[in-house]
Amino acid sequence: MKHLAQLLLLFTILSFPLLAHSQASVRLTIPSRDQNNVSSSKQFIAGRTCIGCKVTINNDSVYVYPTGTFAVKKELPQGKNTFVVTAQDSTGERYTKTITYYYTPAPAPRATTTFKIDFIEIRPSGNLELLEGDTLKIKTKAFPGATASWFNGETLTELPASQSGGVPGYYVGTHIIGPEDSLLNGKITVTLRSRNGETAYLASPNKYRFLRNEKLTTGRTIDNMTYITSTTEGDRLGPNKLGYLDKNVLLQIVGKQGEYYKVRLSSKQNAFIPIPYLDTEIPQEGVPVSIISDAKIWGDDKYDYISVELSDRMPYISTQLNDPGKIIVDVHGAYAEQRINNALQNTQEIAQIAWGQPAPDVFRMMISLKHNVWGYKIYYEGNRLTVRVKRIPKNLALSNMTIAVDPGHGGSNPGATGLTGAIEKNLTLGLSLLLKNALEKEGAKVLITRTSDQFVNNEERLSFYRQVDPDLLMSVHFNSSSNPVDVFGTATYYRQPFCEPFCAAIHKRLLETGLSDFGNNGGFNFILNNPTEFPDALIETLFLSNPGDEAAILDPEFQQLLVQKIVQGVKDYIQSVKR
Repeated sequence: MKHLAQLLLLFTILSFPLLAHSQASVRLTIPSRDQNNVSSSKQFIAGRTCIGCKVTINNDSVYVYPTGTFAVKKELPQGKNTFVVTAQDSTGERYTKTITYYYTPAPAPRATTTFKIDFIEIRPSGNLELLEGDTLKIKTKAFPGATASWFNGETLTELPASQSGGVPGYYVGTHIIGPEDSLLNGKITVTLRSRNGETAYLASPNKYRFLRNEKLTTGRTIDNMTYITSTTEGDRLGPNKLGYLDKNVLLQIVGKQGEYYKVRLSSKQNAFIPIPYLDTEIPQEGVPVSIISDAKIWGDDKYDYISVELSDRMPYISTQLNDPGKIIVDVHGAYAEQRINNALQNTQEIAQIAWGQPAPDVFRMMISLKHNVWGYKIYYEGNRLTVRVKRIPKNLALSNMTIAVDPGHGGSNPGATGLTGAIEKNLTLGLSLLLKNALEKEGAKVLITRTSDQFVNNEERLSFYRQVDPDLLMSVHFNSSSNPVDVFGTATYYRQPFCEPFCAAIHKRLLETGLSDFGNNGGFNFILNNPTEFPDALIETLFLSNPGDEAAILDPEFQQLLVQKIVQGVKDYIQSVKR
């Protein structure tokens, strides 16, 4: 009890750094300035006052949470909108703050009125190195009713106004790079010609290079943290990752897009890899095609294994299916000429192996399991590719398991900030320490990323947990939104399909706290959702940006309830696996 009391005291100190005093005051988070020019009619007024104070906005009463925070949504008419925010404390003293929104709707798109080209958008975006057969798509806005052209005089099509938001003058086109294309000047020029002979030109903002007769180069991945992506563009978490590759995997470079190499996995699939992650200072040889004629499937006292011999370290991509559990691994640049052995030797989790050839140079392993996937690792020993399948622990109980708890953010990476001034990095640490204590009371061994306000790089977190290979991993975070009024609730996130049941079990229990449902969300690109070695869950406990959610997490009793429900969710998952 003494240890728990110390943890709760620490959490309280971390969580309540800037709670308001009793004297009348108003401190606004939204908006951040007194005078604001906006182009959207939907705006918010959110901030904090003294605890126990009353707040009005233009004499309308506003609900103030026990933490002293408030948030309201306003629908603005066009023009000047003035709001007087008044706080009154228990003595009758008042504090007034005035803010003004100048709302001017964004001008509607309209046709270009002078003979010119407004802009060019080419996809894929960025500076590119291209091969014959690569495809470029263009969209440009210019004076309507003219003739627009680009590569070798190819005419672009002007979209009907019905397909361009009612605005004429949008021209589109597609071009497949051919041997006649020079691209010698590095840029692509669009030419616009009017019916009376006027001409306008505009060059693309990016540069392009045609790898016409140059020998394609190869590179090798620098370590087992090297990832490949399906595109070079993405959200705040980066491009969509296809997976991680082991060290020294051979990749053929077939172009460059911005800060990424474009690589050929197999004849029908390309991918992208960050330029620093590929070592090109290697002897340049052709990429071999591996003929697979032998496979080994066996088990030892801890894991089951499947391995195949390749000519070189070729790239691979994996995914999973649930109910029943199945691991699917596609090895690119490989095929089988004959029937391959699929006899099992001492395996305890692998129920059956099937081989496939979804493309002429893609070899597929279909690994059927007795249970849903608990985790697996893909790696090379020499040129032999091995899939190591983790077995479900024989004695399924928290007391026999190693659980990883990852408090999000830390140090110079604070994360989100609530209206009270509570900071995500402090809240995640406090909640994670309580969770660690609760799991240890159940007998679990707990690994934790940090126990103080320390910065830990996300790549370091991922590398560490892939090495120590816990039974389960939970990363604790708090969500945030620019909308403090309408967006709230608890959520879990996963990327790998086999992690869905683990996240669902935790999410179901979190809803018992009374928090609103923000979903159990799949396909998420967070870095600690990417490993396949163990089930993982990103727990976005609640929205720190919402004053109601924030008030809940600043209540020590609610903190204890959250931890209790997370532990119950872990137990539920374990019981479901037993069944």
